[in-house]
Amino acid sequence: MKPGTQIAYIPLHAEGDINHPDVEFGFVVSERGDAHFCRYWRKGHLGELRTVANSELTPTNNLVEYKSVSQDVVDNLVLGFLFQVLPI
Repeated sequence: MKPGTQIAYIPLHAEGDINHPDVEFGFVVSERGDAHFCRYWRKGHLGELRTVANSELTPTNNLVEYKSVSQDVVDNLVLGFLFQVLPI
């Protein structure tokens, strides 16, 4: 997965169920070994970042590609991170 790839984080206890209430949606910011730094949307507010301070390291095996918002929204945020307008 590359920066800007939209994802769903499915925790182990959800047993692969993307409709589980603990699933979180967001996008990849960068890769680190067998994990990815991701940014997540606020629950119930897709397109609104949960935190503006940092990305969260997430094991790759808990991520699936899943488009939850317009790719333009994600691309604009990723560009902001790259140009350090927003913190990674």
